[in-house]
Amino acid sequence: MKTLTQVPLGTQVLFGPAVKRRRRLERLVFSIFSRWKYEEIIPPIFDYYDVFSRGMGAELEEALYRFVDREGNLLALRPEFTSLVAKTVATRLQDRPKPLRLCYCGDVLRYEAPRGGRQRESFQLGIENIGGERIACDAEVIQVAMEALQRVGIDRFQFNLGEMGFFAGLVERFGLSAQDLSRIRRLIDRKDPVGLQAEMERLQLSPRRREVLHALLQLTGNAETIDDARRLVSNERSLSALDNLAGLYAELKRRKLAEHLTIDLSEVRGLDYYTGIIFKIYVPGLGFEVGSGGRYDNLLKNFGCDLPSVGFTFFLERLMALPLKLR
Repeated sequence: MKTLTQVPLGTQVLFGPAVKRRRRLERLVFSIFSRWKYEEIIPPIFDYYDVFSRGMGAELEEALYRFVDREGNLLALRPEFTSLVAKTVATRLQDRPKPLRLCYCGDVLRYEAPRGGRQRESFQLGIENIGGERIACDAEVIQVAMEALQRVGIDRFQFNLGEMGFFAGLVERFGLSAQDLSRIRRLIDRKDPVGLQAEMERLQLSPRRREVLHALLQLTGNAETIDDARRLVSNERSLSALDNLAGLYAELKRRKLAEHLTIDLSEVRGLDYYTGIIFKIYVPGLGFEVGSGGRYDNLLKNFGCDLPSVGFTFFLERLMALPLKLR
């Protein structure tokens, strides 16, 4: 009887006022997407396993709900939308004018331990901007996210903005395995100096490399943080990433959006397909991000197409945990 009377762990049932509030929130966010000319796309709830595993990385690959159909194909329930949107653009929408502006909403499923703000079944709303100029499109995506927050009555928020290329340039000569690199990224993202020190000792990294990785934990602040980061590195990849970050910051400042930005070069975790800027969206009073996004210029190559791309997603359940003014 337990399976008949209980809701499975990590799922939920909404009814009454909760449903009305959620639908109102969806409509308000989509009104901003529509004003910026983003066209809705509805991808399938499942696809071939490889569609997701190639982009998400080994750590999140373990969270996939996978199954074999009657024809013997290995399939997976969608754990995110970006890979599906990328596949659709590469296979069906290549000939459309660029940049392509697409938006989506729907359930995603990941097998992970339910905790604050995170369930196995969750609802996402987001956008993808594909095929446009880098800094202009990065700035547009961030501006759309900010306007959507304001539309649902959230006036105080913070975007922690990093650049994956900076960290990649730092560690590309370290010779770390993918597993070791994942542990390093996790500890830096958590801002855990004790754990990071122990891991670097285990890996027997040189004093200089330890110094640089420790410094990442402090590279948080305003535009001056980018200048501080330049003094740490000499490799071309990291310096190019900082140039890109500085250009984006300047563009967002020109759009009068910089007051909501924090440069945070310890933002180094995310899906493996991120290649450039990466950001997480925080609201005071909530201990986890309400949204995230970034640039993924190589993802479409998995599907035979080469287009630069950037996007973001909101986690609806986390937004609903806030005292919103749904005007």
